[in-house]
Amino acid sequence: MRVFIQVLMVFIPLLINAQTPNRATLTLVQERGFNEFDMDLDVQLIGESDDTSRLTGSVQVEVNIIPGISSTDQLTILNANVRGSDVDLSSGGFFANYSFTSKGLRFSLRSIVEPGVVDPETGEFDASQYEITADRGVLEGSAYTLLTGGQEIDFNFADEPFSGVGGGTGKITVTPSRTVGSRVYFNLVVELPLSLDQAIDTEQSPVAADVKIDGIMKAVGETFIEVADYASWAAQQGFPSQSENAFQLWPSASNYHYFALGFSRASAPDQLFDFSQAGATLKTAGEFALGSLEIQWSEDLKTWSQVPAIAMASGRSAITYLDSLAEPSIVKMDQAKRYLRIIRLDSP
Repeated sequence: MRVFIQVLMVFIPLLINAQTPNRATLTLVQERGFNEFDMDLDVQLIGESDDTSRLTGSVQVEVNIIPGISSTDQLTILNANVRGSDVDLSSGGFFANYSFTSKGLRFSLRSIVEPGVVDPETGEFDASQYEITADRGVLEGSAYTLLTGGQEIDFNFADEPFSGVGGGTGKITVTPSRTVGSRVYFNLVVELPLSLDQAIDTEQSPVAADVKIDGIMKAVGETFIEVADYASWAAQQGFPSQSENAFQLWPSASNYHYFALGFSRASAPDQLFDFSQAGATLKTAGEFALGSLEIQWSEDLKTWSQVPAIAMASGRSAITYLDSLAEPSIVKMDQAKRYLRIIRLDSP
């Protein structure tokens, strides 16, 4: 069967093929099980104690949004302003005991290697790519043993910061939010397990002590990407801004077809379908759709209908704004009607 192609109006991917990492300021959540960091103190010959410090504050990150799948392949921590609530730690009995209070805790975070790598399919990442440091605050109080007697202890984290890296697997979730003009916004949720484990070794201390701080940091926020419009694409190609319906590249499709599918003046093909034994494949050059389109078919050029899912060898015949174009839309040749066309649906 010979298939004739009639292209009417197409609308889809992107003019900017290079992605730009976007920044966001994430706020630590007040949610049970998150940002509740356990501080454990183990003093030799006396015993262990623990308390929970509630973390608050914000973290600035940089990501690389992939809008077609609502994900990112990068997560870089730029800086942080994180505070910890005070904790009380005490243990022991008549022969040996201690009582400490940790006050004014401050934490910094950073990416050890930039950019941090994320699996875009799952949003998961190796938490050891990130480091947390307790660099402000004090641990003060007193310790007593029969051998040493009572002694006041004042440990300052600013003088001797504690550092540690993430452990296990973290996760970032990207969710489409809203569109304002050329900006497309995405909600971000980051979960990052972190741990500090370090000895307190000061001349003041009568006995050796170890401090461990660990928990899961969770922070949320919003970022955006700039999505190019037709006018900016047209300017790059040397076309007037109101030339969507002009046929200045090839007679088979309008300028807008090529813009929407991610082509430039230099890369635009003369036909938008490629025919093979696999079927009729819609050609694209972008990563995601900038609008909505629909592949239709007809036997007589009068009655048109959307190509049904059963007739698609791959992808879909209807694509909406920001849909991924990673999977090509292929119409099965053994089921195709005589004519195919692509129509532009409503713009976002």
